[in-house]
Amino acid sequence: MTKIETKYKFPSEYAEKIGFDYASLTSNEHKKESGQFLTPKSISDFMGNLAEPKKSEISILDPGCGTAILSCSLIEKLIQNSNLKRINLKLYETDNEIIKELKKVISFLRSWLLEKGIDLNVNIEQKDFVLDNSDVFNKNTLFGNQIVDKYDFIISNPPYFKISKSDSRANIAKELVYGQPNIYSIFMGLSAKLLKPSGELIFITPRSFAAGNYFKAFRNSFFNDVSITDIHIFESRNKMFKNDNVLQENIIVRATNEKSSIIKVSVSTCMQDLDSPDTSFYKTEELIDLNSKEKTLFIPSNDNEAKTIKLFNNWQNSLNDFNIQISTGPVVAFRCKDFLVPNFKTDKNLAPLVWLHNVKEMEFVFPLKKGAKQSYIIDSEESRKVLLRNKNYILIRRFSSKDDKSRLVCSPYFASNSDFDRIGIENHLNYVYRPNGELSDEEIWGISALFNSTLFDTYFRTFNGNTQVGASELKQIKMPPLEKIVLIGSMLKEMVQPSKNKIEQIINQILFETTYVKNRRSASNFERVGVA
Repeated sequence: MTKIETKYKFPSEYAEKIGFDYASLTSNEHKKESGQFLTPKSISDFMGNLAEPKKSEISILDPGCGTAILSCSLIEKLIQNSNLKRINLKLYETDNEIIKELKKVISFLRSWLLEKGIDLNVNIEQKDFVLDNSDVFNKNTLFGNQIVDKYDFIISNPPYFKISKSDSRANIAKELVYGQPNIYSIFMGLSAKLLKPSGELIFITPRSFAAGNYFKAFRNSFFNDVSITDIHIFESRNKMFKNDNVLQENIIVRATNEKSSIIKVSVSTCMQDLDSPDTSFYKTEELIDLNSKEKTLFIPSNDNEAKTIKLFNNWQNSLNDFNIQISTGPVVAFRCKDFLVPNFKTDKNLAPLVWLHNVKEMEFVFPLKKGAKQSYIIDSEESRKVLLRNKNYILIRRFSSKDDKSRLVCSPYFASNSDFDRIGIENHLNYVYRPNGELSDEEIWGISALFNSTLFDTYFRTFNGNTQVGASELKQIKMPPLEKIVLIGSMLKEMVQPSKNKIEQIINQILFETTYVKNRRSASNFERVGVA
């Protein structure tokens, strides 16, 4: 070892130092383009500690390895309580510059293991991980009758970036792909197919794969290949990759290709309290309905959220069962710019154009100017394909700020308040409607109140880990009986601008005769109140 290397007790410490130096000299543009955000040692150690020792010779795969800090932490854990004699380590990395640094770490790791009587066999592949393992997806030839390496452990902080549907990697992994895929999900899905029997997969990724239409194909494939045994979530989004100035809502997942009936969920605020996370255990079926088409993964961060999940699972109907649909606003502004008009003009046949800023919590505000956004759209034969008939709707924002108190923000829209024949709903909004019919005022008020409620917001956050509110995710939410929705709406309809607290009180009285308590780890979700 060099004098510099001997300053470090563990290979993971050295890998972190090398990674920090590399990150400080690398532009944010390069990191973003390659989806490369190096893992801090506290997180890599936590991930390594999830692994269970197996035998005297093991194989490890680290796709997108960076400085191999994850492999180092994993190996440091595995040698503690085992009789390991040989480790076969395969690393994928395409960045020329980081490979130079990676080789320094591997040299240190090999020397460190040799002192402990353990042989390290390393294969560094400067290839694309997905393309190099494409035979895994060739079902007709059973991997083409070629020898496909499989692994006891696969550990990774994969790259995060979207690729086009025409990308060769998306075509190869088409069973995992719908729409515009994110490369991290392809890394996960491919890795699940590369595990040996009783093999372990340990990943840190965005949690966006847990729900939504874009990851539905991935979830069906992934949960067919492996079972999740451990999930760790961070309450703080902005402290995991502090060296790289990245804001990302990540989770750590451990999965095996042996069926697991229990999922351990642990929670820490950020990296500082990783050694003492809050821990809960759930039956697998409580968090994933593997018999459903969606296979949504619910991830509760406390007892309140777990009880909320159970409550919603007890309801039997979605809005579709009430002949109510949810769609995305059809007006894409840049495609319709020739039809957009900033202000009302009496000499043109116009329709109001509703944007995100027009939708407040339980309040529709129009007209409301914001920047250069036009408030009207020409109602003509040519534009009519993106316009909707003026009828009762519920308008829901598709995007929220990470700092918003509520992920779900919606407002009632009543046709009777407008003299226009049609309405334009911009693409950043979802809208709720009854096809070939009309939502009643009571349904409008009731559904709007529920979607804006603490109860629904808490539930939504257990499976949605980003700022987007997709129509497909809203469609799958189970709803209380329609008569209770209507009763909530009828009470609100009689009020003049009911307060948030009053709306919450009405919802909880009608649904549970309770007061709903949000995000108090030691409290029950529902506390009884004296309702006659």
